[in-house]
Amino acid sequence: MKRILPVILLLFICAKHTFAQQGIYIPADGKVCLTGILPVSFYQDTRNEGLLGSNSGAVLYFFGKQWTNGSAATLTHGTGSGGVFRFAGNNPVNTSIGRQLLYGGYNTASASGASFPNLTVDNSDGIELGDLNDTKIRTNLHFSNGNIYLNGWNLVVGNNNAGIITGYNEHRFVVTGADVAGGFLIREKLDRDAGKVVFPIGTDAGSYSPAAVEYAGTPDDFRARVFENVYQLATSGAAMLDTFVYKTWNIGRNNGGTSGANLTFQHMNSAELPDYVANRGNSIVNRFSNNSWREMSFTQLTTTDGELSTSARMLNATSHTQAPVATLGNNEFFSKSTTKAIPGKQVMFIRFYAQRIADALVETFWTTGQERNVAYFVLERKLETESVYKDIVRQNTQALNGNSRANLNYYFLDNNSFDGWSYYRVRVVLRNGNVEYSEIRAVPPNKKVDIFPNPNYGQFKIRVQGYRTPMILHLTNVWGQVVREYRINSETVLDVTNIAAATYFVVLYEENSHRIAFRGKVLVLK
Repeated sequence: MKRILPVILLLFICAKHTFAQQGIYIPADGKVCLTGILPVSFYQDTRNEGLLGSNSGAVLYFFGKQWTNGSAATLTHGTGSGGVFRFAGNNPVNTSIGRQLLYGGYNTASASGASFPNLTVDNSDGIELGDLNDTKIRTNLHFSNGNIYLNGWNLVVGNNNAGIITGYNEHRFVVTGADVAGGFLIREKLDRDAGKVVFPIGTDAGSYSPAAVEYAGTPDDFRARVFENVYQLATSGAAMLDTFVYKTWNIGRNNGGTSGANLTFQHMNSAELPDYVANRGNSIVNRFSNNSWREMSFTQLTTTDGELSTSARMLNATSHTQAPVATLGNNEFFSKSTTKAIPGKQVMFIRFYAQRIADALVETFWTTGQERNVAYFVLERKLETESVYKDIVRQNTQALNGNSRANLNYYFLDNNSFDGWSYYRVRVVLRNGNVEYSEIRAVPPNKKVDIFPNPNYGQFKIRVQGYRTPMILHLTNVWGQVVREYRINSETVLDVTNIAAATYFVVLYEENSHRIAFRGKVLVLK
């Protein structure tokens, strides 16, 4: 049977060997096990140089100011995932002790050192990582009250898996710091089974700015931090204009590679500056690449209210999910910005044509000379027998993120056999939901002239279709003499009666230009 040394007895032994030291000390040859039968409270600073084990269900309340894991310390787990180390600031003996200091004893670079099985933050003043020490939590990091301040060092969650972080929201998270350089929150071995893994981080206690990674490649460690401002060269140079949210997310993976991931970035709406607020509907995610910030495609962007929280959806925050982000490397920078709307029309149409090229086919074509914040175009059609326009086809903008000053061409063939007039227009849908319209183009049925019956006995009809400009129709004999003349201003059916037997020609031409539009023959029998 494995021998278990009760906590009280062992601490007595430790104190006997180290009577000159203040606080609780577990020496290198010391072994302590938290069985879980009763909760245990440490009211003084604690230094662990030995073995501190715990069973599932065990809880150690730490009310001291500083916890230190030495270079040879281990915190093993017996049954299950081990016990919970609850860092609590409300010391019932010494009242509030302020922010607690944690020297975790882990080294991220060498992936070695002590690690906690589970840790709970229950201190409104928070926990700060001590200098020259990273901290690792193998299974569960839970936020009950307060934040963890990285202080330039790394916090690792998971052990050959992503681990679990619970209880986080806009008041309880990991503070990475406002500076360009600093520590990371690291989640181990993300893969398809891990799903959407949240990194609850922020620049300070009042600025929750989390990220999330959804990754389906070969298992890899991912890290994330966020810092204040967006700089021209990512970590240096001039600060960018106020069309940006002043946060930069630094995301990386240990191995890098060609596989990508879906990335989510969330900010508090209070971090937005006036120009961004006024144009929030045009927001985009930027990626730093080849020494400059480059817009990512908004067609792969989803924007929602804040969703990265274990509490209710955050209406005072905004999440942007870019899916997918290809070839994610080991040190990437992302930011958010928007494009200002300009006064007046956001789209300049250089031309818009609609013309019938067959009985059942209408060709449409339009060219834009400028597009600003365009999401897509919709070609609309209304038949003369209808009262409203109907959508025919949607075409996405060809402009990167809806902005262009180059000529862009759009084309569509509409199957339209309507034997009457059709009306076409283009609806422009902007990224903020506003709409604009092109001019309307009227398309007639195929222009044609029908003569019936033909031949006849001096009484027949001439039907003129597709002409809505002033026209003149002449009925001439074989010597070119005009026998009848009709002025036509719209589609019509002419009744021709009481005409002598002969061969006649029907000639239709435009009144203004005298250009012949139709020539036909009719035979009148005796």
